[in-house]
Amino acid sequence: MSFLLQYENKLEIDTSPDSTESFKTLAKGINTMEADPNEEQSQDRYFDGDGFAETDVIGAQLILSVEGHRYYGDPAQDFIFAKQVEVGPARRTNFRLTLPDGATFEGPCTIANIVGPGGAAGEKGAISFEIHFNKKPEYTPGP
Repeated sequence: MSFLLQYENKLEIDTSPDSTESFKTLAKGINTMEADPNEEQSQDRYFDGDGFAETDVIGAQLILSVEGHRYYGDPAQDFIFAKQVEVGPARRTNFRLTLPDGATFEGPCTIANIVGPGGAAGEKGAISFEIHFNKKPEYTPGP
């Protein structure tokens, strides 16, 4: 066994959501990705619990927060940053996250909180954005 190295995750975004799917790898210039289940919880106390609560997860939305440096000419980044001043359905597409073991999470998403590029004069342009899966993504176990 070995530790997971984050670069082993594969991020892909559909750059042609209105026609035939065209997934492009999102990797060039990307140096950080963090998944957040964004869970909604119900914590309830009952008379038979001696004052202690029970927790149920009653909702969630898988969100991937992505950071890195702006690389012009990269099809995935160019697609995302072309949406920076758009709202509504223009921000929607499809996304696929493939884990190192081959398992995938795939489904429709919204690109949110597109920020950058920014930074000091002698630095690479820092960027960040979020991929919000719309509804429950399809999970396929690895081989």
